[in-house]
Amino acid sequence: MKDELNIFYRIFTTTKDAIEKFMNMLDPVIQNAKDEHERLYYHHIYEEEEQRLSRLVELIPLISKFEKENDEKIFSPANNEFNRLLQELNLEKFGLHNFVEHLDLALFTFTDEERSTLLNQLRDVSYQDYLQVKEMLNKINERFDHDYVDPHAHHDKHYDHLARLGSSPIIKQPNKKKGFTVGSLK
Repeated sequence: MKDELNIFYRIFTTTKDAIEKFMNMLDPVIQNAKDEHERLYYHHIYEEEEQRLSRLVELIPLISKFEKENDEKIFSPANNEFNRLLQELNLEKFGLHNFVEHLDLALFTFTDEERSTLLNQLRDVSYQDYLQVKEMLNKINERFDHDYVDPHAHHDKHYDHLARLGSSPIIKQPNKKKGFTVGSLK
């Protein structure tokens, strides 16, 4: 379990940093929104990530605490604090899922090179982290609780809707109407 905790620690400290970068990107957009819809839209995403950030501030030290433990008996469903750790990890798996979706949504608006490059980098890392956390938690949940049913499993029942082709986001480009040109009038 110590190896898994080491990986979780790395993933969630990386995620914490990514959320902070994303929130810093959203803050001026919220402050300078062109209308109430834009302000509310990004404020909602901002608040969800802010709430997640506060959970990570508690989760990361908890992971670190268990990571330092040498007694394997502590990694038992009989240990309430370990159960809390597992619950928090399962919650944060879904938090990672939502974060990837928030980054995808932002990519529709932030198309300038600087922000889209950062968003794509954050998205790629977060998506890989999500897949790793999901796989690891499936194995851990099987090991510690044979009756565990992931309440979010329906998200990937038929396909992974977060997966995207290549390294570019799946963003539909508007249909451009063909205009008249000198050549088209001949």
